Amino acid sequence: MPIIFLKEREKMKIAVAMHLYYLDLYDELKSYLKNLIPFPYDLYVTMPKENMHFHFNLEKDFPNVRIIIADNIGFDIYPFLCFLNTVTLDQYDLIFKIHSKKDIPIEYSLNGYDFSGSAWRLCLLSCILGSKERVQQIIGLFKREPKLGLVGPTELLIEEAAINRDIDVDKVEMFMEECELSINKLEFIAGSIFVIRSELLQPIKIRNFKADEFPSYFPRDWNGLPYCLERIFTFMVSSQGYQVRTLPSIVRIKKSRHVNDIR
Repeated sequence: MPIIFLKEREKMKIAVAMHLYYLDLYDELKSYLKNLIPFPYDLYVTMPKENMHFHFNLEKDFPNVRIIIADNIGFDIYPFLCFLNTVTLDQYDLIFKIHSKKDIPIEYSLNGYDFSGSAWRLCLLSCILGSKERVQQIIGLFKREPKLGLVGPTELLIEEAAINRDIDVDKVEMFMEECELSINKLEFIAGSIFVIRSELLQPIKIRNFKADEFPSYFPRDWNGLPYCLERIFTFMVSSQGYQVRTLPSIVRIKKSRHVNDIR
């Protein structure tokens, strides 16, 4: 017997956490958000205080937007923690995490794909918000599969061997233990744009990482908290008994012959 998920009472409650640092990417992000219609959602925008003048634009386009002032510490990671500290997670079923990821100005490859320029951002965003049909597909997957925890792009799934080359996994595990989690499977979505079941974020919310725990931007600490948390967002899915699902990006990403570099 087919299962019907269209009843009003069964609609999923969705929050979008959007970090807006690069204002020149706002129109692009706004175009992706249109694909969430007709699914109702609450939009939370984190941005540093120097961008606060932009609130007029946000409120014009999204009258019910909730703006959270958050310093651009740890790239988009600390602002996302500020979002978590603002919301009550059990109000939502799903969180769409997006941010204004700048173009990569150098030749850059990963998993055999060329992610130079805007390709990485477009891959991430188009995977989860690239069309109304893709949004409907993702929401349908979460409804049908109660143990589905996170969805992100196939092209940016990094697995065990590459992770071990890139970061000190013991350092990641230390932060996970502070969240009362353990590593079950080494895989993560590079780029920190994904859809996640909101309840899975509770351990990070409870741990409540502070701004002063994040290292300075320079010199770059590749084992620092923002890079560890980027991995933990995916690690903690299997840690809590849920699965990660990847979908191919809607945009075509060119193949690359260069050696992978997941920095």
